[in-house]
Amino acid sequence: MNLYEELRKKDSFSSVEKDVADYIVENGESILDMPIQQLAANTFTSTTTIIRLCKKLGFKGFREFKIRYSKDLLSYMNRDTHVDVNSPFSEGDSAAGIAQKIALLTKDTIASTQATLDMDILHQVVQQLLQARNILAIGVSDSFVRIIDFQNKMLKINMFVKISYLQPDQAYLCTHATSEDVALLISYSGRTAEVINEARILKQGGVKTIAITSNTTSPLAQLCDTLIMLPNEEDIQIATYSFSSQLAIEYVLNVIYSCIYKSNYEKKQRAFISLSSKISTLVTAIFLIIWKR
Repeated sequence: MNLYEELRKKDSFSSVEKDVADYIVENGESILDMPIQQLAANTFTSTTTIIRLCKKLGFKGFREFKIRYSKDLLSYMNRDTHVDVNSPFSEGDSAAGIAQKIALLTKDTIASTQATLDMDILHQVVQQLLQARNILAIGVSDSFVRIIDFQNKMLKINMFVKISYLQPDQAYLCTHATSEDVALLISYSGRTAEVINEARILKQGGVKTIAITSNTTSPLAQLCDTLIMLPNEEDIQIATYSFSSQLAIEYVLNVIYSCIYKSNYEKKQRAFISLSSKISTLVTAIFLIIWKR
């Protein structure tokens, strides 16, 4: 058995040895540079207790234990294990274990979201947002936090996204939107009542709508013109926290922002080159006039 996992299980350990094992598991790599005296002091035990634990695990002493622990800890941390998106960690997990599971969840979520993205639809969405008179973004709760971040990013490239912190004001924005505007509506389930209400208002007003959702058959998906699909992996009814869904939403918004930034960057570069060429031509003309005199 992997030594790191054996320490987590704590089979046949005395109460004092369990305290030492817990400390080792919680502190991960820092144990590798720690003298036995410091470990004893930090765990309020003795060097004798630590050596006894090492021997119980099959090692001659603490030094031999650390060599094996270093190898098995690395193996455990690099293991490509499946993480439950609805319950990515458990009560018995150490801080190091939780850190590893959340890292794996983040990696897996972004990979699956990237694989789900339709590049043709992404291009279409970017063009619609670039050509819109106004951009609206609608969402609630955690999704609204992602929208605020998106708005802040867009401001940095001189593009304003209209949002409202209050649901009645969101309805007001939607009521006064026109066919020249584009609205982003975000709901992982596609069943968020407030977002669906706004989608109906926008549809009645002839506003172009883009839904970011995981459910193609949801009311939101049926109401919107364009769908950016997310992986449908998280059950919002039982999820410990909406880690996976919010990671997916944030990733999609970051991709949209980056594509818009790139487009604006290219336009600015072309404008800069055009202006430089005109200035160069003007300077040359002035120089020729002066030279002829």
